[in-house]
Formats: sequence, C-alpha cells, structure tokens
Amino acid sequence: MQCPQCNAQLDEGTIFCGNCGKQIAPLQAQGATVAYKGGVDDSELPTIISSGPGSQRSAPQTPVRNYVPVSDTPPIPSSPKLPSRKSNNGRIVLFVVLALLVIAGGTLGVVALLKNNTSSTSNTSGNTPLAANATGVVSFSDNSNGSGHSNVVTISANGLTAPTAGSQYDAWLVDTQSEHTIALGTLSQNKDGTYSVKSTSNHNQLGRGNKVEITLEQGSVTLPTGRMILSATFPPNAFVHIRHLLVSFFDTPGKIGLMVGLVDQAQKLSAASQLLQSIAGSGNTSAIQCAAQSIIDIAEGAQGSHYQQLSNNCTSQNITQSGDGYGLLGTNGYIVNGQAHASLAATQSDTTVSIRVHAGHVNICLGNMKGWITTINNDAFALLNNPTNTAKVQEIVTLTNHALNGVDINGDESIDPVPGEGGANTAYYHAQLMAALVLAPAA
Repeated sequence: MQCPQCNAQLDEGTIFCGNCGKQIAPLQAQGATVAYKGGVDDSELPTIISSGPGSQRSAPQTPVRNYVPVSDTPPIPSSPKLPSRKSNNGRIVLFVVLALLVIAGGTLGVVALLKNNTSSTSNTSGNTPLAANATGVVSFSDNSNGSGHSNVVTISANGLTAPTAGSQYDAWLVDTQSEHTIALGTLSQNKDGTYSVKSTSNHNQLGRGNKVEITLEQGSVTLPTGRMILSATFPPNAFVHIRHLLVSFFDTPGKIGLMVGLVDQAQKLSAASQLLQSIAGSGNTSAIQCAAQSIIDIAEGAQGSHYQQLSNNCTSQNITQSGDGYGLLGTNGYIVNGQAHASLAATQSDTTVSIRVHAGHVNICLGNMKGWITTINNDAFALLNNPTNTAKVQEIVTLTNHALNGVDINGDESIDPVPGEGGANTAYYHAQLMAALVLAPAA
C-alpha cells in the first residue's frame, strides 16, 4: 500500500499513515455500529453510538460511503506513537518545583542567618529590645527619718526585658561637666515586672549631677562600663531655678534652698505658736509678749517693720526663737522668692509640662501661706501691744498649723495644692516633683 497523501509505503491493512497520519481505511470498532445517512456532504460527520449504556458522543470522522457492518472486524492496528507532550510537561513541572524548592530553601537560610545576625547585633549594641518600650521615673525626696534634703533618689522603670544571667541594670547619677559619676545601685525586679532602686545619701543629690543613666552591666562595677539602656537629663535652664528652690540660693542664711528654708521657718513658727498657747493662760504678760515677738520675728524676718531682737528677759523665760532672719513674708522673704523662682523654672525655653504644672502648685501653696501668715503676724502684733487679750491665740495656733501642714477644707482626706489647702509641706513636695525626670531609651 501507498499513502495517497505522502506516497509513503504502508503495510496491508494500515488504517493511518505512519508518516503523515492520514486515515487510509475506515474505522471498524468492535461492538459499535455506524449510522450512516446517504447523500450527505463530506463535511457531515457520522455519529458513533455506543452499544453499551451511557451517553452519546460525537467525534470527527472521515465520511464513509455505503458502509455495510461486518462482524468480527479485526482489531484496529496501532498508529505510530508520537512523543507525549503531557509527560514532557510533567517533567518540566517537576524540574521547576525542584528548582523552587532549592531557591526557597536557600532564601529561608539567608533569612534565618540575617535574623540571627540582627538578633545578635541587637543584643550587643544600639537601642535593643531590652528597652525598646521601656520608660521610667526618677524622683527625689527626703529621708524618712527627717535627715537631709532631696537626699533620696528613687528610680522605677517599666518595660525592661530581664537581662541575661550574670548581667544587671545599674543606675548612675552623672555630672557631665565634671565627669563625676555616683553609683545609685542595682535595679531589682518587682513582682509586677517593674525594676526599681532606692538610693539614700548624706548629700542633697540634686546638687551632685545633671543626668541619670541606667546601664546594662556584668558583675560588680563601680563605674558604668556597659551599654546605656535608659537616660534622662535635667533641662539646664529650668534646672538652675529648681536648684534655687531645693539646693541653694545665694542670699539665704547658709545659702540653703528657698523651699528648704521655707519649711524650716514654718516649723519654727508652729513651735512658737505652741509655746504661746502654753503660756497664754498663765497671766504672765511679759512671757506672752516675748512669745508674740518671737512669732513676728520669724514671720517678717530681720527686714520686717516690726522685727526686734528678743530681750534678755525673754531668754530667761526660755523664749529664744526668732527665726533665721530671712523671713517668710516681705518683698525678699522665702514666700516671694520661692514664687519667683518656681515661675522662672516654668518659663524657661527648655521647661517641661511637668515643671510648669508643679510650679503652679508651688505658687498656689505659697499664696495660701502668705494669707495665713499675714493674719498670724497681725494677731501677734495686736497681742504684743495688749498681752492680756489672748482671744486670738487659738487662731494663731490654727493658722500656723495650716501654714506648715495645710488643711483639708473639702473633706476628701487629702491636702491638695489648691487655694485654701496646701501649705509649706505641700509646696516643698511639689517643688521636688518639679525635679522629677522621665527616663527614655538611650539614643
């Protein structure tokens, strides 16, 4: 046989040309019949109806003319097998998948390496997760036993990650100008996860540094050598006046801070009023006058118009307190100068919201004191001139207690820095709050 299309030599009984694929003879599938409709165009295709159960399907076939079914038709010879595109595609997909797996594996390895490197770096330098979300507060207070002024530093920090074994967080008070550093101690972890340390000194700590640092150290150290974790610096301009309030002022006796002197004189004023009360009912007019003069001298100071040194007669009656001479009242006393420097701290270019708020509280308390002590001074002057009229003695005692400790006028069991309540102790406390610092992650 010869293919009518490509003239290739074919074996007898070949159905399809093995060279060009042209169908040479009609298909004769066993178990099927071909329905043929005579007189149709070559374009019309026969429908193969399956002899078994199922659906009917159509497939393109070569038209068959006058075909008579023949039983036991020999099997259809196999046509030459062409390479399978499906198997090639499968191999390609397999190769691609393998390649992607290799690339993915390499990528994951690189990411892991970078992550490890980043983690390693972040644990040894820079602003690390140890303090990424950490904050802290540094506050100053007096020793509870009454000794010292602003000599206790308390630090509390939130958000710190626990250091590795053998490491700890240490706190330092630093004077950046003299490069002097004072160790404040190691921070301990509390039950709530915060870290804190409390350091007590014999010195006023506000006068010994201008910066607080928290560092990560290994072992016992006397100076900071590890990485800085948290820090805070006093605003230099505002801090000048905060120090005037709490550390030292140039023209006070002994150059003490204005708030330090204020509390001291308020305490002496209260003690003098207690002494007056103890002798008021004795009928000893000389002693009553001495006690009244003592109250005037403390209130007005040496520049006061009614100031007078106590006589030897007063000394003989154990009435010797006349204050330090600076005075609570007057144009140059503790109250006026305290208000001035609280306001100066609040209005500097580098002041903070906290400084402004607590400076306002200091001013309110000092205003309360001025009103109370003015009344006390007037009552004492009246008693000095008429020692037999002791009707105002109780008012003097009450108001001197207000001037020192304040008074809870609204019954909320709290003495607040509001008009009519806060006195010297409240003013002093809020002056120390002006000095408080907020720790932040070190840059």
